[in-house]
Amino acid sequence: MTGTPAALHGLAALVVKDGVALGGLGEDTRQQALGLVWAGLEPEAMTEAAINAALKRQLAGAVRCLATDHVELRRWLCDAGWLCRDGWGRSYQRAARSALPAARQALATALEQAFAGVGAAAWVEGLRAARAAERLARRRAHEAGPPAAAGPSTAGAAP
Repeated sequence: MTGTPAALHGLAALVVKDGVALGGLGEDTRQQALGLVWAGLEPEAMTEAAINAALKRQLAGAVRCLATDHVELRRWLCDAGWLCRDGWGRSYQRAARSALPAARQALATALEQAFAGVGAAAWVEGLRAARAAERLARRRAHEAGPPAAAGPSTAGAAP
């Protein structure tokens, strides 16, 4: 997690996994995951079809670690205040950072700073690639076996 702000270490650990249920996460990590989705949404108002398409793209990309569908994700976002909708569910809009509770404003700022110039999807892909490289290195080391001894062992030999 080199280069990852401390406020996002939980998120960095999450996005390299697969099949994670939002309901099983602690509150801080869940808010980070929802914030990641928020950061990837356009600020303009969207129809229900448009928000569904945007969430499906994110579930296939930056938040593919989550085991959910776009409908459940949309509900989580609305319930947590990251996404606003009209009373009929016809129009959805990413909440303005200033409209978020103070703790989420700080998280939103950390997310925007982490993704500046890179984007959320590229940030996640970088973490996933680093994790895959670490796993490959560990597997190769395991397959190679223990290092060979430098010389004949004298353990247990008579003096």
